[in-house]
Amino acid sequence: MKASHPIKRNAQKILWVLLGLVIVLGIVWENVDLPDASNRLERIPMEGLGFAGKDLELSEVEEEIFGGANVLNRLYVASGAQYLLTVIDGSNDRHAVHDPMYCFKGAGWGIQSVKEKAMTGGVGKVLKLERDDTTAEALIWYSDGHKKFASPWEYWWSATLRRITLGKSGAEPVLIILQPANGGTLNVDRAFAALPLLRAI
Repeated sequence: MKASHPIKRNAQKILWVLLGLVIVLGIVWENVDLPDASNRLERIPMEGLGFAGKDLELSEVEEEIFGGANVLNRLYVASGAQYLLTVIDGSNDRHAVHDPMYCFKGAGWGIQSVKEKAMTGGVGKVLKLERDDTTAEALIWYSDGHKKFASPWEYWWSATLRRITLGKSGAEPVLIILQPANGGTLNVDRAFAALPLLRAI
């Protein structure tokens, strides 16, 4: 009977160590409670100079989609326009935060175009949507309170790194969706001027 080659034995040991590390990380991922972004959501003002808001209840479908996530769903009236603002904190349910384009498609909207929009602290994406001869626009972005970005992959990496480092890598990113309440075109610059709270999320 041939003895195992030393290199092969070392490779097997490395694989077992890596498997153990993955299991430990999995346990940490699922069971370690990290500070969520609920305080950031609570600090988003309901009203201010030139604007006023009203919290909206989530539909049954939305409650099912968002699961255990913290969600702010609010209607704002500002400068003669109405805006729907949704902010999703997936700290307690990471599956609730994903690429919002899938949600729009699942709701029957076709994505006509996607354009990057520069904002203070980073970038977002403006989606042009169409459904049943109705057009609408939405601005989406992720934010950790300092940096704004539009990539779902960057969100996934930030949230994963935060889990691995037990929160040492920074704050939990949230997903923000801004839409005109009555559909149609979204003037992003006008919205940010009317709702300065958007810069601070």
